[in-house]
Amino acid sequence: MTRHSSLTLSAAAIFAAAFGVAVPATPPAKAQVAAAPWQVSDDDAILLQVAVGTYTLANEIRGYQTDTGICLDLGDVIQSFDLPIRLDKKSRRATGWLFREDQKFTLDREAGTVQNVNDTLSPLGNDIYDTPEGWCVNSKALSRWFGITLKPELYNSVIRVESETRLPFLETLERKSRAARLRAKPAPFDLSAYPRADAEYRVWRTPSVDAVVRSTYTSMPGGKSQLDARYELYAAGEIAGAAFDARLSSDGSLRPDSLRVRAYRRDEAANLLGPLRATEMAAGDVQTQSGQLTGQTAVGRGAFITNQPVGRQSRFSTTTVRGTLPTGWDAELYRNGQLIAFQSDTASGRYEFFDIDLFYGRNDIEVVLYGPQGQIRRERFDHPVGQSNIEPGKTYYWAGILQQNRDLFELHKKDTQTADAWRGGLGLEHGLNDRTSIAVGAQSLFLNGRRRNYLEGGVYRSMGAMQLELSGAHELGAGMAVQANALGRVGPVNFGAAATWAGGDFISEFVEEGLRHSFAVNFDTALRLGSLTLPLQASFGQSTLRDGTNITKFLTQTAVSMRSIALTAQLERNVRDAADDQRDLRKTQLRLLANTRMFGLRLRGSAQFDLEGEDKGFSRAVVSTDKGLDDRSDISAEVEYDARSDDTQFSLGYSRRFDKFSLRTDARYSKNGGIGANIALSFSFGPDPLDGGIRFSEKKLARSGQAAVTVFRDDNGDGRRGPDEEVLKDVYVEAGFRTTDAITDENGRAFVDELRPFVPVMVGIDESSLGDPYLAASTKGIVVVPRPGVATVIELPVSPSGEVEGVIHSTSGVEAAGVALELIDSRGAIVASTVSEFDGFFLFERIPYGRYRIRVAADAARALGVTGQIQDAVELARDKDVARMGIIQLQKGSFTIAQAATMPSTGAISGLRSGAMASASPD
Repeated sequence: MTRHSSLTLSAAAIFAAAFGVAVPATPPAKAQVAAAPWQVSDDDAILLQVAVGTYTLANEIRGYQTDTGICLDLGDVIQSFDLPIRLDKKSRRATGWLFREDQKFTLDREAGTVQNVNDTLSPLGNDIYDTPEGWCVNSKALSRWFGITLKPELYNSVIRVESETRLPFLETLERKSRAARLRAKPAPFDLSAYPRADAEYRVWRTPSVDAVVRSTYTSMPGGKSQLDARYELYAAGEIAGAAFDARLSSDGSLRPDSLRVRAYRRDEAANLLGPLRATEMAAGDVQTQSGQLTGQTAVGRGAFITNQPVGRQSRFSTTTVRGTLPTGWDAELYRNGQLIAFQSDTASGRYEFFDIDLFYGRNDIEVVLYGPQGQIRRERFDHPVGQSNIEPGKTYYWAGILQQNRDLFELHKKDTQTADAWRGGLGLEHGLNDRTSIAVGAQSLFLNGRRRNYLEGGVYRSMGAMQLELSGAHELGAGMAVQANALGRVGPVNFGAAATWAGGDFISEFVEEGLRHSFAVNFDTALRLGSLTLPLQASFGQSTLRDGTNITKFLTQTAVSMRSIALTAQLERNVRDAADDQRDLRKTQLRLLANTRMFGLRLRGSAQFDLEGEDKGFSRAVVSTDKGLDDRSDISAEVEYDARSDDTQFSLGYSRRFDKFSLRTDARYSKNGGIGANIALSFSFGPDPLDGGIRFSEKKLARSGQAAVTVFRDDNGDGRRGPDEEVLKDVYVEAGFRTTDAITDENGRAFVDELRPFVPVMVGIDESSLGDPYLAASTKGIVVVPRPGVATVIELPVSPSGEVEGVIHSTSGVEAAGVALELIDSRGAIVASTVSEFDGFFLFERIPYGRYRIRVAADAARALGVTGQIQDAVELARDKDVARMGIIQLQKGSFTIAQAATMPSTGAISGLRSGAMASASPD
């Protein structure tokens, strides 16, 4: 070849390479100069991130641009793909398996071969380069060996991985991504982790008083008219280190008619009366507990003491619910959301619901009180069956004595020969093991014209999803009774069964006179009819008396909710087959109740039908409606028809709630010619512990607890208000994570009313109401235990806030992504939580000034195998509002049970995020 032709070919080759045109290479035999081998140079070094689908791995792979393409560090590839391959540089071999155990892989640099699965040995050629980092393998060779496609993109600094089969490490990424999207399990809320403000009992606390004054005018047919005026005062305060309440009511001429007074103490920690370890003691107008077969619960003047947990029922399968019913109020009783009983205003000032059936498991009892001014109050009781057995070795007791239905201070003389006689009792219950307890008791009461004394005992046993009871009672000098009870659950059905046998002349408030034997069954379930859930309850009972009389009772009830309407139906049948055929009784009643909203009105209707009996036919119906005109006033109307008297009554009422009082007026008209009018004024007043003096409110101050709150700016972070620290106005105060209408005034003060007595609640502020975005509550709140009529004084500090930032490294020293971290205050409470970013960076924002420590969340510490505590000293102050922690390296260690007890979980590792930086392992 001439020099000219040689130059021509070289120019053509350069042109072809520049424009991507392929030309035949010069035959090696014709080459004049051999190409020099590629040499490692820092200028050729590259750093690539692995992209698999929508995931990007945080671990980067080192590599180089070579004369034959891109090579990747084999050690980095093995680590990033999580391959079980052992790389031995000394023997110059790499052995293991690829993405399945049957895909054996052997690379032998001494022999110059590579083998994948059962393929024949292939020569290595020039696919591996020795670099300071290790073995750098051509990306095309790696694609052949691994059966995947590796596409380097130098412009984006990534290497994309494509595969026709599912790769194990990709499936791991997807599983962790799904786990990261799961809603984290909420940490159990522990009120004991927050500061607490206890109001000490005092020798004297001025009581709060709820007052109701009502006047009624009635004009009856025939020209007769009547003017009736009444009042009721209910007070609650403290005297001689005990709480007290008192109720004074008048007759229709404003003369005092009834006065009840009670002094009491309650302590859930059972620290009352020294060695007696009582939880409750009371004197004055009190209530005793019931036996299983003997005496019912009763009220009157006397004394009572117990160490039972507050609210624990004494009977096995039924309970009695009793409480205060203000004048003019009505009460509805709900069990597990179903209406089962109703009671209107009574002269006694109490609501009483006797022998409410309980079911195995949950029994949420709620009494809803409706006031004459449109008020609604709710009282809730929890009566679990089979879930709260007495602890093994624990003994509960109660004892009480009272004069039934008599007030402590009698304003009128009463006959004390029968129902108002003295009665008393006591009971003991002891836990034998986790499933068995025994109980004994004694009662003395006046019944059917003479005093009767009883002894009783019982054994309680849990068996799977069932609780059994066997009890017996003996009336001294008379007879005895035995009862067997069972409550349980089979699938979605709750059931109960009871059988009673009586002998001799035994009679009690639970066993009627002349009973020979009786049995009863009941069940409760919910039927699914497509998208409709239909709760269904039914009970059946039969009793046989010694004279041959049979008494049969049947009751069924259901309720249905469809869109905006709720319907309840109850069918009750009572049959008495007397032995002499002269006292037979058959009575069947159907009761219907409906609630709905229509045209902005709340409608409520009820109807009663006597389907069988002497007064067979339609009995009565009531339709009522009310509408809120604004947030303070309501209008109501009611129509009532009584079929027995063929009379229809119409009423129209208006109520208005002011800041200091509530007012209601209504008018009534009867079809028989009667008319009437009523006006009622209600208000409450009590001491003002913040400003002194007396404050008035339309809310019930005596029947509920109060919190007197001051919100201030805590500039020095000590949690106590100093003389130079300003108060904050227009801050919303919350109670139990519910918004209230309490807003701080110019003096930074507010009252939170209507707190449920003796139920711990956390009072805090709504941070969204803080005008300065750099201010934050120093604590989530302060726990108070409200007492009726007593205002607990607390101060809520608000502090300037700062930030805590740093970088988390794994135990091997690389950035750890997705590690859940918690910031802990000096009391051990979690102030804030966060998750480290793809590069290990973490940030806690809006942290009040103070001293803190950082720890790994419980689940994350277990998953990583590291110790929880990682940083002890974190401080934010006025001159240091950003705490930069630098690099914090996790330390290997076992997560202990003790650590778990002090580390509520806020989530585990969540660093694998779709479309974001992620890491298969923080290491």
